[in-house]
Amino acid sequence: MRVLLAVSETTRALEARRSLLTRAATLSRNDAQQVEARRRLARLTVDEAEDDPPRTDDDRRALADAARALEGLGEHGDAARAYVMLEDREGIVRTLTLSGDVEALERLTGARDDVDRHGLRRRAATEDADTRWRSGDRPGSLTALRAWVGSNADDHEARRLLDQREASLLRGGRCELRVDGEAVTLMGKLPLVIGREGDLVLRGAGVSRRHCEIARSDDAAGAYELRDLESRAGTRLDGLRIGAPMRLRDGQRVELGDDLALRVGLADGALTLLVERGLDRGRRVAVLAGDWRTPMGVLRMRESGLELEPSAPVQLNGQRVAMAMVLAHGDRIDGARGWMEVL
Repeated sequence: MRVLLAVSETTRALEARRSLLTRAATLSRNDAQQVEARRRLARLTVDEAEDDPPRTDDDRRALADAARALEGLGEHGDAARAYVMLEDREGIVRTLTLSGDVEALERLTGARDDVDRHGLRRRAATEDADTRWRSGDRPGSLTALRAWVGSNADDHEARRLLDQREASLLRGGRCELRVDGEAVTLMGKLPLVIGREGDLVLRGAGVSRRHCEIARSDDAAGAYELRDLESRAGTRLDGLRIGAPMRLRDGQRVELGDDLALRVGLADGALTLLVERGLDRGRRVAVLAGDWRTPMGVLRMRESGLELEPSAPVQLNGQRVAMAMVLAHGDRIDGARGWMEVL
């Protein structure tokens, strides 16, 4: 058996060393030699794991067996190496304590405490951001996430969450809603260019690329005005082709060429356009230049996005909210007087 142990020390091939040590541990009738073979075999397992970290459950079980064997043999330093790779905190602390390696134990404990404190701070920051998001305080939620990501640049998960939530806000002056089952395109900018490639894209053979626009007048009343943008087929208001800006009134009919007609609505603080004729027939558009009073409450376009100030408490994605909220893609709002989805 001494020969097997001696040869195992000079053999470089790991598999050959393992085979020799296994034979020595199995065949030896000398307790001391058997213990030495087991010690060397367990150390070999740990050395192999440091060179090639365990990937499978079998690898981890073999390393755990080696750690327990070394600990039982009093080789606490080597056992600690194995427990570190296994991320077994209790095993690490126990074996480092028994080995008397106070410096390593203090480093480990301090690092772990730092990790724990960091985890608690992260949890507090993300929970605060989540609570604000669910309550409709989306700007506050983003501020909390930005503060965390700004001081923890390596937290890629928080960065992805921040990017996703920023992208979900309704900015850019346009969004799609479904109000009580009816699809509504909400436009939050003026002037509003209508055409094949305008702010509001509508289809039709006689529709020019930039056909006409709706803007606010310069007078004190701030009325909505319709202007033709030198379109090929012209713009008509109640059947009359316009050549100068014309004030819009409730119920008027706007025609873009011969195959597209819109019905104007002026009520509840918003201008609405209903496509009555054309490829987009039935489409409803709301131009939100100020407050729009809906059965759910007042909608307004802010710099932070589309805001809803409910007239009574509503359910935002299942959570009761009574204060003004900034909406995001995917939101559903349910109230006593109707419901709304943000598409």
